[in-house]
Amino acid sequence: MKVPVVPGLSRNKIEARAVSLLRELQPEAFKGECPVDIEAIYEFYIPEHCGIETGYTDLSFLGSGILGYTDAAKKISYVDKTLSDPNDTPTERRCRATVGHESGHCLYHVPILNFFKSSSREDESEWLYRAKRTEIKAYEDPEWQAWEFARACLMPRCLILQYCEKDYSIRDMAERFNVNPRFIEVRLKTLNIKPF
Repeated sequence: MKVPVVPGLSRNKIEARAVSLLRELQPEAFKGECPVDIEAIYEFYIPEHCGIETGYTDLSFLGSGILGYTDAAKKISYVDKTLSDPNDTPTERRCRATVGHESGHCLYHVPILNFFKSSSREDESEWLYRAKRTEIKAYEDPEWQAWEFARACLMPRCLILQYCEKDYSIRDMAERFNVNPRFIEVRLKTLNIKPF
């Protein structure tokens, strides 16, 4: 499968952008009293500040297992509607992760991919920014970047560190951040924190 190669972003730069966005929109998120309202960022901030239409719709036409879709050319981003009205906690948490991921695409990749498209000849555009996933570095992969953003935004590093100091379990942190435990495990691994 070919994917766009985007300008590389370090984990620290992605983290800094997530922190900046939360400081601007939801400073209370750093107190740990409530989970980040990622839906508000996706549903209101992104359309207003990025000019991207967001929403929830049936994405089954894209194939099974597709839970989110962002089209840079059309400036649209959707999350599958099966996640938007969850009947259980794991589905609600999967929705939050997917919304965070698509938000990352909207913030980082829609402007970049539209720039490439408008600045290159049509026949060169694929050559300029598409490669097989196995041929690109993780930090140039838009999927990696979007997942890093989702984790940084939904689970601010400062709170992860505080909770670890207080010996919170993975399940306790999952409850605090309203994310699935596996999402916590990946976040701890990327921060080089051993789970307990």
